Amino acid sequence: MTEKKAVSSREKKKQVLDKGQLTVCDYQVAIDCVGGDLVLLSQVLAIFIDEIPKMSAAIKEYSLNKNDKGLRNEAHKMKGAASHFGGAELVHTLEQIEVLAMQQQFSEVLQFCEELEQTAKRFESCVKGWSNQSGVSVIV
Repeated sequence: MTEKKAVSSREKKKQVLDKGQLTVCDYQVAIDCVGGDLVLLSQVLAIFIDEIPKMSAAIKEYSLNKNDKGLRNEAHKMKGAASHFGGAELVHTLEQIEVLAMQQQFSEVLQFCEELEQTAKRFESCVKGWSNQSGVSVIV
């Protein structure tokens, strides 16, 4: 998969993948979700970033234990959080995991765990870039 590329500031720090045009993160989506409150955005983003490794580990654990309900719930919870930050790439990966969980395809989910880890790293790098862009004061 190709790395994200930065696009113009007119697109509100939206960052896009070359392949598939899925956004890694989208500042405008995130700031809209918190009603323009940068302090709140910083807080919820810090919490989500802290929770990503725990959620990813839980997804892997549920898959290893063949717990389809737990797996679906954890993937759905993580997907919902990622959507609030415009993380379409991460959302897409988690949607695939949800479908595989519904089909009880646990070995396939385990194969997606590496993709999930890489996608989560790109997401984290993307949102941390918000604090480095002029005019954006999100602190992560």
